[in-house]
Amino acid sequence: MLGENEMQVLEMIGRHLLVRKEELKGMLSEEGFGDGIFIANRLSEMGYVKFIEAVGSPCYTITQEGLRLLKGR
Repeated sequence: MLGENEMQVLEMIGRHLLVRKEELKGMLSEEGFGDGIFIANRLSEMGYVKFIEAVGSPCYTITQEGLRLLKGR
């Protein structure tokens, strides 16, 4: 099971479906996570988020497994 911070980051990414890394850093900073990219990377390792290159920009996108987890809450 994910912790509260991990669920919050997953929800942020899930709301946008695809978010540039720099945008995510800004959103996390506004929410008081500082540089919470390590949480997004941990979610990626668990298979809930995927790190991709889209239009030349590093991005995070939620996976089907991540969407299922959010809907199951």
